[in-house]
Amino acid sequence: MLPPMADYDQFASGEGRRILVVDDDEAVLKGLSDYFSRLGYEVIRAATGKQGLTGFKSQNPDVTILDLRLPDIDGMQILEVMREKKALVILLTGYGDIPTAVKAMQLGAENFLTKPVDLPHLVATVERALEKLDLRRENVRLRQLVPSTRRRMIRIVGALVLVAAALLLGRWIGSVGGTPPALPAIAPVHTTAAPRADSARPAADSQRGAPRGGAAPRR
Repeated sequence: MLPPMADYDQFASGEGRRILVVDDDEAVLKGLSDYFSRLGYEVIRAATGKQGLTGFKSQNPDVTILDLRLPDIDGMQILEVMREKKALVILLTGYGDIPTAVKAMQLGAENFLTKPVDLPHLVATVERALEKLDLRRENVRLRQLVPSTRRRMIRIVGALVLVAAALLLGRWIGSVGGTPPALPAIAPVHTTAAPRADSARPAADSQRGAPRGGAAPRR
C-alpha cells in the first residue's frame, strides 16, 4: 500500500530523473514503481536480471534499485557489471546479513537495504545518490572546461603580444620616417676676384720703367 499523497511533499521532485527498478516480486516491483512515479521520476521496470541489464544499457538510468535475489542472475553479478559503468546501485534483499552487506558495499553499492523497505528512507537514499551523480557530472564538466579555458587564455595572450609588437613597430617606423637624415657640415669657401687686365697693365709699365737693382738714374 502506498503512502498518502501528503507524504510526498517532503521529497524533492524527481522530474527529469530516471531510475531502474529490478525485482522479481511483482507486488514490490509495482509498489516501488508507482511510488517513484508519483514523485515525478521516470521509472523503468525489470522483473529479471536479464531485463535489468537490458534496461540499464538502453535507458542509462541515474539510479538503479536492484533486488539481490533474482531468478536468473545473482544480484551481486549484476552489481559488478553495472559498477564497471560507474552506475549508482541500491541493493534490496529479504535476507539481509552483515557479510553480504559488506560484500555489496565493497563492490560499490550505494546502500544495502532490507525488505520490507521503508519507502521514505529509500527515497532519501536515492536523493543522496543523485546528489553524488550531480557532483560527479559537475566535476567532469569542470575538467573539460579547464583545458578549453587555458587554450582561450593562450590565444588571448598571444593576440595581446602581437598587438603590442605591432604598436611598437609602428612607433619605431614613424620615428625613423619623420626625422630627415642629418647632412654633413660644409665649410664655407672664400673666393678672391681675379684682377682686371686693364688695371694690371699700368703696374707692369711702371715696373719696366723702374731701375733695376735699385741703381740711381744716370745724369
